[in-house]
Amino acid sequence: MIAFPDAIAGSAQLDLESIAGDIGPDGAVARAMRQYEDRPAQRSMARAISMLYNDTGVGLIEAGTGVGKSLGYLIPALRWAALTGERTVVSTNTINLQEQLVRKDLPFLAGALEGEQEVRFALLKGWRNYLCLLRLEQSKLIGSGLLDDSGGIDSISAWSKRTADGSLSDVPFAPAPEVWDEVAAEPDLCIRAKCPHYDRCFVFRARREAAQAQVVVVNHHLLMSDVAIRRAQQNWQDAAVIPPYGRLVIDEAHHLEDAAAAHLGESATRLGMQRLLSRLSRGSGSRRTGSGLLAALEERLRARQGDMFSKASMELLQAIILPAVNASREKGGIVFDLLEVFLRENGQPVVRLTDEFSTDPIWRAGLAGALSDLLGQTAILDDTLTMVRERLEAEVIRDEATAAIANELRGVGRRLEGLAGALHGALDAGNDAHRRIRWVETRGREGNIAVTWVPLDLAPILRDDLFSRVKTAIVTSATLATDKRFDFLAGRLGVDQLAIPPVTESFPSPFDFATQAILAVPVDTPPPNADAAGHFRAVMRMVTDFTQASDGGIFVLFTSHRDVKQAAVELRASGMPTGRPVLVHGEESRDAMLARFRESGRAVLLGTSSYWEGVDVAGHALRGLLIAKLPFRVPSEPLTAAHCEAIQERGGDPFAEYMVPHAALRLKQGFGRLIRSSTDRGAIVIADPRIVTKSYGDVLMRALPPARRIVLEWAEISRQLREFYGHGHQEG
Repeated sequence: MIAFPDAIAGSAQLDLESIAGDIGPDGAVARAMRQYEDRPAQRSMARAISMLYNDTGVGLIEAGTGVGKSLGYLIPALRWAALTGERTVVSTNTINLQEQLVRKDLPFLAGALEGEQEVRFALLKGWRNYLCLLRLEQSKLIGSGLLDDSGGIDSISAWSKRTADGSLSDVPFAPAPEVWDEVAAEPDLCIRAKCPHYDRCFVFRARREAAQAQVVVVNHHLLMSDVAIRRAQQNWQDAAVIPPYGRLVIDEAHHLEDAAAAHLGESATRLGMQRLLSRLSRGSGSRRTGSGLLAALEERLRARQGDMFSKASMELLQAIILPAVNASREKGGIVFDLLEVFLRENGQPVVRLTDEFSTDPIWRAGLAGALSDLLGQTAILDDTLTMVRERLEAEVIRDEATAAIANELRGVGRRLEGLAGALHGALDAGNDAHRRIRWVETRGREGNIAVTWVPLDLAPILRDDLFSRVKTAIVTSATLATDKRFDFLAGRLGVDQLAIPPVTESFPSPFDFATQAILAVPVDTPPPNADAAGHFRAVMRMVTDFTQASDGGIFVLFTSHRDVKQAAVELRASGMPTGRPVLVHGEESRDAMLARFRESGRAVLLGTSSYWEGVDVAGHALRGLLIAKLPFRVPSEPLTAAHCEAIQERGGDPFAEYMVPHAALRLKQGFGRLIRSSTDRGAIVIADPRIVTKSYGDVLMRALPPARRIVLEWAEISRQLREFYGHGHQEG
């Protein structure tokens, strides 16, 4: 068991001016930073956060681009740890910010504060991100019966001798999913201190470091996984996924609700079911199996036929387990095939399941019987596997390979329970249907069918099982407020219903947007909701004129992958000038595309969702941004539709209360890609006239930084852009 350092009780208080002084012109940060800039808003933010450490409570703190919010919360967190011994968990949404914190900001502060205090920090990942040395050893013991191709196991075994942290991100090749499944760390398979590899265990090494750290960096998904496990176990004091903590910083907090939805509900997929059953048996016959855990088990049992318990287990394997695997595979295939037909008949890749689904013809077409049979077979399989596993574990003398198989069967049983629970909870929710959002969808290029349910109202869960459980919670982002108010996000996260209302603060960007940036809205562009084809043609003309004025170096942000692909086809067909490459979202990894974009200095990047935020291209390489449409959520998307219905049912206005605030936050994030430093300069074109013609447009415009506004016809905007960039660039 990991020992956690005790916090010092008492009435310790941070000195607000001392904290502000740490990042002021005469402080430790200034002495250590080569190109220090005094940021008054950063010092004010640090004071506000220090007060929340002193007084406890929840703070919603918006810090505009350039404020330097990470140092603004890390300095108080580290000083508090030195004063009291209490750790702070910092949760982020993106890998980019995680890496900034653990590779740049925290190491920098360790140097800046050297001689004053020790700085200890750790990055913590989920269990399955780490290699389990015992499972690796057991997979080799079980032998060739486990996988059709054992080469992947051999490669991971060789890597395990070289890796420093044993994490999936450190593997120099891409392991096949079924191979990593066999060797990844799993909490319910772990035997903790009894493991012969415990001293070398990558998971517990990371957790020991986290237990001693003053700042533990995680992502939102790990944070919400921790909350889900604590809720299930009613464990609010000891370690769960994350060591116990009382102080929490949630950066990029506008994503927390989506992360909560992903971990507080359940999902089952056709590919996941197939992989799970294939872990048991990759054969197709009812009496014998080719590879998988059951093949390995059968081999061991046959070698011990004189043993009464082995003989009984062999009979269960042949008479019940193998037929149940094949029946589950067959019935599961029918369930997912019917759901695929259901999606096809609805003509949509995603269909929300409402009350009407209970009377849909799909049930009479075979879903009722197939689902019932599948749930029955998985229950039989789970029960029988448990019986065999318990027999194997009760043996006085047993070999290591058989013990390994028994251990793996425990994990399969847990996943079978999860599969059944997700299918039942999504397809046949019964009396809980009105409290759940349920949907069926097609995922990925392989057409993986998935069914999912999440709680309709996450706010009470977040309020009661996250924010009410900690002493201090700092909820921060560059985009929290809508129309200068925090009501929207406070309501979505449940902090508006706390016994003590949250503190709200907004610290604007220090950049001089009026001289550094232009915000242009062409009024002669067809509205996308009224003339989609005309709007797209206008956008393509703007891309051509804009890139000519700026000599490239622009992001073109769309709201759909379809528009990205169509734009790429048309731009390439029209012939972009030599040296001005067109980079298209999805054609290569985001990191590779951004590296090419920075290196080129003249590229045109066509992107959608993941390029609206979490992308930092400071300097001349990015000098223009074209936003094709206002980023409203898709009304038919299950979460959006359900939340809007709930607002309407209580007499509210879902468009004004949900759609507009979401669009305002998203638009502000998109705008924030352009001006990343005090020397950056650029133009933003919003190619959607609704922002100036509709009543809600004022809310969206007020959310944006105070760049110089140009609201004119495109021809005049194009001329002013050429002047802004100094001159036009001849094509050729």
